[in-house]
Amino acid sequence: MLALQERPPVSWPEYAIASPKDFYELIDFHSPKYVRALFSNNHESGRKIFLLGNRKSSKVTDLKTFKRKTTRYVQGVLNCKSEAVNNYYSPNEFYSWPKAINLALLRANWIDIDVTEKVDVRRVRELEHDLIEEVFQELKKNQLPPFTGYVCSGSGGVHLYWIYDPVEASEVNKELWKLVANIFIKSLKNISSFWHIDTIASKRAYGNLRIPGSVHGRTGLQARFFSGGPKYQFKKLLNCLNLESLRDELKIKKESRVVRLPFKPKSNEGKQQIQRRYGHNIKDWWLKCINTIQIHFRKQGKVPKGKRDKTAFILFVAFQHLNKETAFEKLIKINEELIGFSLEELDGLTKTAKITIYNYRKETLAEYLEELLGYCPEYLCTKPKVKLSKDEITQRQSKAAKSTAAKKRNNSQEIVAKAIKQLTKETGKKPTQRQVAERAGVGLRTVKRYWFC
Repeated sequence: MLALQERPPVSWPEYAIASPKDFYELIDFHSPKYVRALFSNNHESGRKIFLLGNRKSSKVTDLKTFKRKTTRYVQGVLNCKSEAVNNYYSPNEFYSWPKAINLALLRANWIDIDVTEKVDVRRVRELEHDLIEEVFQELKKNQLPPFTGYVCSGSGGVHLYWIYDPVEASEVNKELWKLVANIFIKSLKNISSFWHIDTIASKRAYGNLRIPGSVHGRTGLQARFFSGGPKYQFKKLLNCLNLESLRDELKIKKESRVVRLPFKPKSNEGKQQIQRRYGHNIKDWWLKCINTIQIHFRKQGKVPKGKRDKTAFILFVAFQHLNKETAFEKLIKINEELIGFSLEELDGLTKTAKITIYNYRKETLAEYLEELLGYCPEYLCTKPKVKLSKDEITQRQSKAAKSTAAKKRNNSQEIVAKAIKQLTKETGKKPTQRQVAERAGVGLRTVKRYWFC
């Protein structure tokens, strides 16, 4: 394999303990372009996963709040309550909810090395030091590029980081990311049996690692960051591992597999084009949403990655409101045309919606579609209330008062005239004003006002 060719000698830097803030700056922890996950089993809300970054969601938080709300009693060296207990984060970024299909940016490769069995708290730091010395020897022996830094987890294990400027999580880059991980894992296979490499965590690009500065739940020790190595360009790291030519091969292979077929609309010859008129019931509103989403993404050719799960979900919810029995079948057709999930992924994504009917308020649906489409459909826009000036309010009140008075006058006049007519018919002569007032049930002055009208 190309990665096993002889590599040029590498000079290794000196590493020293650094502040967690230095680590946060290296990996742009607080200012992700998209979102990254924050994870803890002991958050006071009972939730495990939160989001950090640019997203409208009730689960978005910041690190300071997250640490404060993950407080619990810790034994080990503390024997007291502490915040930021067992806090984890995702080094790489996501378009939305943290899962493999939403991976957006790659920021680092890492190797997660754990102890094979629990050790006494007093020996943890000594073991971490011994492990790093052994790691240095193995990586130098294999002429591998030095890591940017490492984090001692607080239990005797270590996380090694090769941090680089962010790159798009394309299919080619994700494949290269795994190859890089495999090279580092193989180079450390001879470390002491007291430790083992967590290969699953080290090869999971969407995984989580302990946050530097957080507290280990068993030992009470903080996860400490040591810096000193370079921050890479992804391309340069590939070059250090002799993977550049392989990257070019993968790109060519990927491009040769993609065949773009022209879109052929179905023939509508002989069919009369009838414009769909929407009503004001729930079903017609959901039909509007379905048509709006389809038209938007057909113009783009397909639903972009990072929006596929939200698109599939809201379409399924809409189809459920129209017809539960045919909802999934209709979603499959749109999925084949625009979204591109496998049936298994589609089934998993709509699992909860199959047993729960989601009823959205107009404002919530407007916010959902605005985030999905980049704009709010006109039929969901709420017209803003116009605030009137004092003069305009006075004019409107005066106009309303005059209108009301005119209606009352006309009504009173009709009542008086009707009473006069009835009494004249009954008696054969013109009634007196008092008789009219008593018959109409109005005051004598009211009758006098309209007597000659």
